[in-house]
Amino acid sequence: MVVEDDVRFREVFERAMGDALAGELLDVAFVGAGSISEARARLREGGLDAALIDVRLPDGDGLDLVREINDGGVGSPMPTLVLTAYLDSKVAIRAMDAGAQGALSKVVSVPETTGAIIRLIEGRSSEA
Repeated sequence: MVVEDDVRFREVFERAMGDALAGELLDVAFVGAGSISEARARLREGGLDAALIDVRLPDGDGLDLVREINDGGVGSPMPTLVLTAYLDSKVAIRAMDAGAQGALSKVVSVPETTGAIIRLIEGRSSEA
């Protein structure tokens, strides 16, 4: 799941990541949410393997959602990765404290983001 309020960014991101992951022979389908409330509703439906979450969302702080996911407060706990336009050491530390497996800048390269997603998916598979 990609939780990002900028619909255009989310669509471009999902397309780029989908193409890159297909090149890694992974069949991945992204589910989008534009807000924390949308994400919570989708998480309650289940069937998700990992979540990529923006920090700044229209209805709150994405790191609060990361905590909820990791605490099992909404759906099943799952690996999370924080994406933000304003990545610095403070945000990265806050993301890890919230339980995220990592934090990436939105402007990071497609191969680096692809690698992070693969690690999230592989981590989820090894837990099952």
